[in-house]
Amino acid sequence: MNNLANTTPKNFLTISNSTQELKDLEKRIPIVSDKAIIDLINGIQVNRDLVNYRKNRGFFGQLIDNLDGSDRNRKLLLDGNLITGQETLKNWVLELTDSLKISQVALHITQESLLEARQAIRGVKNHLNIQQETINNLTQNFQLLEQKLQNKFQEIENRLRKLERKVSANDDFDYILTAWMAEETYYKLPWTIQIPLLAKQIFNSAVINYEIETGDKEYYRKLLVNKIIVHCRELPKNYFGLADLLDYTIKEILPEDQPLITNLLEVYSLDKKRLNNTPLLFALGTTLELANLPKNARPSHPSQTSIELCRQQITNINYSIDTREFITTIVEETANDALNMMTKIYL
Repeated sequence: MNNLANTTPKNFLTISNSTQELKDLEKRIPIVSDKAIIDLINGIQVNRDLVNYRKNRGFFGQLIDNLDGSDRNRKLLLDGNLITGQETLKNWVLELTDSLKISQVALHITQESLLEARQAIRGVKNHLNIQQETINNLTQNFQLLEQKLQNKFQEIENRLRKLERKVSANDDFDYILTAWMAEETYYKLPWTIQIPLLAKQIFNSAVINYEIETGDKEYYRKLLVNKIIVHCRELPKNYFGLADLLDYTIKEILPEDQPLITNLLEVYSLDKKRLNNTPLLFALGTTLELANLPKNARPSHPSQTSIELCRQQITNINYSIDTREFITTIVEETANDALNMMTKIYL
């Protein structure tokens, strides 16, 4: 008995691949053939259960299995069983079948189990193909969603940047204009000088950045013109000669302010392209420069001389003008000049 206990294997799947040892064991214990094939079938059934488990798991269940590693462990177990089963099938089944030591019941069980395992593997393969297609579709949908979100974020970012520009421009515009209306700036100067200096200050602020960022060259320009006209109700409403207006400007400037104002509005240091875009500012600046010359070099009518120089060197400028046209032209020329200069800097 003791010898029998010592020679009986605990697990027939771990017996040596030697067919001679198997034959010797079969001679002594005939039932060992059925036991060996049944152990093989049990291994196949374990594989089938593992396959069915993976097949019946939903998408998110399989995703969780992939994350926590349990699916990998089951796959390793399945692969191990399959390898062991294949080796056993190669070395044992043919030998046992040829030796006719396996009962018909064991063969029947083997056949059914193998067929079921094959069907289960085919089912898993089909399921994996469907699952892969689902994953591909999800990937495409995620990519489309990512692109839409990126476009939306870009749109929001552009709107926020535009809003920031608008807020900054409003702050500068209100601050500069309010100070002028309160006569804190440019006081004691004729209105024909206050307008270009005020426009230059405004369009050298964040207002010009707003125009560059948004391309809106109308809002603040019209707003400034209307604010000036509403504030300066005493300005003449009818047409008047441009030369007369420039003469008025020269007379109204205080002698101590003439050099400074002439320097602020001088035009001869500007390049030809800038002068071509600012004819009215050219006439105004030229009048101030001519009027500030020594008496022996000063022309008798600086305003008329500047107008004729503008018509000859720049463009045909009108001899008559009204208040709104003067203010609008000064604002437009000043804003365009600042915009061109800033654009050149950015380029």
